Amino acid sequence: MPYRSYEKRTRNYDLSVIPDNVRAKFEARKSAMLDGQEEAQAMIVEVETCVREVCDEHGIVGNMRIPYLNFARALIRAKGHNSGLALVNIKNAEKAKFTALGLDPDILDEVAKCVVPEVGY
Repeated sequence: MPYRSYEKRTRNYDLSVIPDNVRAKFEARKSAMLDGQEEAQAMIVEVETCVREVCDEHGIVGNMRIPYLNFARALIRAKGHNSGLALVNIKNAEKAKFTALGLDPDILDEVAKCVVPEVGY
């Protein structure tokens, strides 16, 4: 069976984005989308608060917090698509990358615990 041509793909796209249909689908899903966004934002705030506490414990202030927060945010992104050993391996790779940038690996371990729980297998 031949692949769809660009004309057919464009026509199908044009049919799928009829403004009234898109508006109706969005209105039907809006409350569920807001619930999901609230959950995600609550988790991000919780993690960033934990990271700030770790930074406070180690005397990291001002702009020096930003790389540690970015490390945590990278783990949050990875956590959205991975779990278990795959997530642990990504955590280790991100830790190596941020350690190479000059961050303290022991502090990075504490920050990682804010996002990624220890895996027992």
